[in-house]
Amino acid sequence: MAKIHLGEMDYLRVFGLTSIVVIHSISYFFSLPDANLMSHTLQGLVVNLLRYGRFVFMFTTGLVFFYSYRDRALDSRRFYGRRLKNLVIPYAVWTAIYLLLDRYSNMINWSGAVGFGVVWLQNLLSGNAFEHLYYIVVTIQFYLLLPFLLARFKPLRARTGRAPGLWAGILLASGLLISIVYFYGLESQASAITSLVAGKPWEGIVGWVLMWHDRLVFSYLPFYLLGGLAGLYLEEFRKWITDHSGLIVIGLLASAAVVGGQYFHNFVHLGQAWDLTISVFKPSIYFYSLFVVAVLFRVSLTMNQQGSLLALIKVLSSNSLGIYLMHPAVLFFLHSFVWNQAIPGYLLVIIDPLAAIAISCLITIWIGSNKCTRFIVGEAGQ
Repeated sequence: MAKIHLGEMDYLRVFGLTSIVVIHSISYFFSLPDANLMSHTLQGLVVNLLRYGRFVFMFTTGLVFFYSYRDRALDSRRFYGRRLKNLVIPYAVWTAIYLLLDRYSNMINWSGAVGFGVVWLQNLLSGNAFEHLYYIVVTIQFYLLLPFLLARFKPLRARTGRAPGLWAGILLASGLLISIVYFYGLESQASAITSLVAGKPWEGIVGWVLMWHDRLVFSYLPFYLLGGLAGLYLEEFRKWITDHSGLIVIGLLASAAVVGGQYFHNFVHLGQAWDLTISVFKPSIYFYSLFVVAVLFRVSLTMNQQGSLLALIKVLSSNSLGIYLMHPAVLFFLHSFVWNQAIPGYLLVIIDPLAAIAISCLITIWIGSNKCTRFIVGEAGQ
């Protein structure tokens, strides 16, 4: 039996997508001639407050798949066939496109078709062709784990008592622990750890984890599984979110204040390295992202019930994978050939991400409408 479409997930997916496009758009404004210390500082604060995008996607992915398979078996052959067609192949295509853009920008080089093939394969494994492609690598890992995770968590629905609340607590605590270890250990003390393990048998393993921890599914598994738990108990989760809306909003405001205060203290006052000030593994970002997900889910429920912007949301959500894959290329085109210094920065900061989303969506629709080119953009939510 076909599952009922979860309309609120369309809204949630679009909220997450928009935050990611805005972050990638902001990087352009750091290089504008009228950029100054104040604008850099404010832009950095905005980046921090928009770091929740990946977690929204992960929560949404977990919820949709656990809900879809909570009452039916996973057909592995069909499931992975669709993942190959709708995610892996588009990812491979866009990895090649971004490598070509890098070569055009003199950021990377290779010699001949064989050289390109080697670089392409390396970037397929790492997600390094462009900074947003790491997420596809993480998602593929989650898909590989999905049968095991479903087998472990689906039996919870057959039990009574405190199982959902207990597991939610375990996942929340696990996410906080990962955040603390990653930020205060792997990132803040990376040089010290490298020196400590130098010459030791496990030096290679530690170095590998330090380099790739941001694209390992384990690093984000609590968010996937919190979404999965919400999918298993969707009706109860909707009610809990609705009943606790006030407390969730207070938590969002408080955690946002902590994120902002920490950023100004560490970056402006202490002069902390930029990569640390925007790290997604900061405990403050972890708590903030949890509240953002909860608030956006509540907003999505309300908007879906009212049918707010329904046609637009459906179009953006159904083409969200193509928009996600394509938008940095569109931003590159806009920044290189369209925008000029005559346009004030305060206008561009609004126009730029909106134009990137609109153009990416239109191109995705056009490419996706032809069966011969549909493989380039895949199919969102599949």
